[in-house]
Parts: sequence; structure tokens; C-alpha cells
Amino acid sequence: MKTAVAETPKTSIEEYNPFAAALTELRHRYKGVLFDVTTKEGMQAAIAGRAEIRKCRVSLEKVRVEIKAPALKRTQDIDSEARMLRESLEALETPIDDQIKADERRKAAELKAAAEAEAARIAAEEQARKEAEAKVMAAQRAEIERQQAELREQQRAQEAAAAEARRKLEAEQRAAREKIEAEERGARLAREEADRKAQAERDRIEAEAKAKREAEEARIQEQRRQERQLAEEQAAKVKAEQEAEAKRLRDAQEKIDAERRAVEEAARKDRFEQEQRELQALRAKEAAERAEREAEEAKQRETQRRENESKDGWAMLATFVRVYGKLDEFKAVAKAIGPFLRTPIKGSATGQYMSRQPDGSNMLCNKDGTRSVFDDVDQ
Repeated sequence: MKTAVAETPKTSIEEYNPFAAALTELRHRYKGVLFDVTTKEGMQAAIAGRAEIRKCRVSLEKVRVEIKAPALKRTQDIDSEARMLRESLEALETPIDDQIKADERRKAAELKAAAEAEAARIAAEEQARKEAEAKVMAAQRAEIERQQAELREQQRAQEAAAAEARRKLEAEQRAAREKIEAEERGARLAREEADRKAQAERDRIEAEAKAKREAEEARIQEQRRQERQLAEEQAAKVKAEQEAEAKRLRDAQEKIDAERRAVEEAARKDRFEQEQRELQALRAKEAAERAEREAEEAKQRETQRRENESKDGWAMLATFVRVYGKLDEFKAVAKAIGPFLRTPIKGSATGQYMSRQPDGSNMLCNKDGTRSVFDDVDQ
């Protein structure tokens, strides 16, 4: 089975040939690749791939600007070819960038879902607490109503007893009046029968009857006064007991209300403090993750920058040797630079180096001795 080799895009701008070749290599390595950005290794690989593609795109832009300045007449072709290559590079970069951003959105959605679930749990606990408090308050109100009903029943019993006492007193008074009236009638009959008796006897009888009546009335009045006083004292006692019981019930209700408000305020404060602590923890976690991610990206950018600077310096020396090494005044300098160029480029992960060819020219080689796609950048 033959392995299909991606064809290098054709370009009419000679300076773009290295980038067209690089595009072929990058497309072969990254096109259609799905990175497991949910893992640290996958995320690092995605970021490194994006940085490598971005570096090639940025280098392309630098070359475009450099060659456009002295060759204004080629500006149209340069911009067109650069745009084509940039779009191809962005077509490679965008899917990777979309994967990274999709995972960031997924993490944000998970954090939001966790926060909403926690809020629902707290609301359910609050509802259960309120229902339990409502049951306790209902039981307390039922007990207060029962005590008030007993108090009203006692009051009714006391009022009935007082009414019975008044009824008995009135009956005794009626009986006494009827007795007096009967005695008076008897006295009158006796007087009529003894009308002709001696006036002295009538006076005696009348005096005795009057004295007896006054004594009886005085006794009845005293008894009525005592009973009225007793009834008033009992009514005052009942009223005082009722007022004391009502005050006790009011105090108990006010105490219950105060305790309930204190419990609700404490629960509200605890709930607010818990929510603040959870929110601060969540923000701290997000900040730490963001800082770690930014630090990793900064580290990779710094590593890439140093590698680019090393390669740029090496390329400048190689260009100097190729362009000016044959001139007599620069041969000594080129000879001194030669051993350095034949060593692997410092910071290069590929181990590239310069090799002197039979025709006297220098060629940029890969680690395995093959020609690098960047060899003809300065030719």
C-alpha cells in the first residue's frame, strides 16, 4: 500500500516556498486532529500545536512585510499569496482553538450547574426548616388556645356560681318578705279581733311586731351586703386571675415570637455566611485554575520565544556565511562561525545543523541528514 504524500502548495513568491513546505508539514501533523483537552497533557499538546502554527503564521507575516518594503511592485502578489497561506493556517488553527474554547465553556457550564444545584439544596433545606418551625408554632398555638378555652370555662363556672348565689339570696329575701307579710296579715286579723281589747295590748303587740320586723330587715340587709361583697370579691378575684393569665399568655407569645425571630435571623445570617464562603471558594478555585493556565501558556510562549531567537540568530549567521563567506575580508569570520553552524542549533528540538556541500555552499540539515524545509529561506 502506498502512503499518500500531501502536495506542497504552489506559490509564485520565492520567499514563501519555505512556508508552503511548512504548511504541508503542519497540515500533515495537525489537520483533523482532535485533542483531549479535558486532560492536562491533551491541553498542553493543543496549546503547543496552536503555538507552532501561530509561529509559522507570524513568521510568514514578518517575511511578507520585509519583502514588500523594497519590492513595492510585487505587493499585490505578496498580499494575495500571504492571505491564501494565512487562511490555510487559520483553517488549521481554528479547529484547535475551538476545541480549547469548547472545553473552557464546558467547565464554566459545570461550575454554573454545581452552583445552581447547591442553591437548590439550600432552598430545600430552608423550606424544610420553615415547615418544621410552622409545625412547632401550630402546636404552641393549639396549646395556647386550649389553655384559653379552659380559662373561659372556669370563668363561666365562676359566673354560674355567682348567679346561683344571687338567685338563692333573692329567694331567701322573697321568703322573708312573704313571711313578714303573712305575719302582718295575722297581726291585722288579731288586731281586728281584739279591736276592742285594751289599747295597751295593741301597742305592745305592734311594738313587738315592729321591733321584730326591723330586726329581720336589718338582718336581711346585712346578709345581702355580705353576699354582695363576697360576689364582688369573687368577681374581682376572677378578673385578676383572668388578667394575670392573659398577661402570662401574652408574655409567652411574645417570648415565642422573639425566639422565632432570633432563630430566623441566626439561620439567615448562617446561610448568608455559608453562601459567601462557598462563593469565595469557587472564585478562588477559578482564579487558581486561570492563573495556572496563564502561567503554563506564558511558560510555553517564553520557551518558544527563546527557541525562535536562537534559530533567528543561527539563521543570521548562516546567511552571513553564505552571502559574505567567499569575500576575502570576511573569510576569517566565516571560518570562525563554521564550527558553530555545524553543531545542532541550541534550543532546537529537531537537532538541525549546517553542513558544507561539495560545491562550497552550506545546507541546513535535519537531525537525520536530510535537507530542512527552511534551508532556502535566505537563498
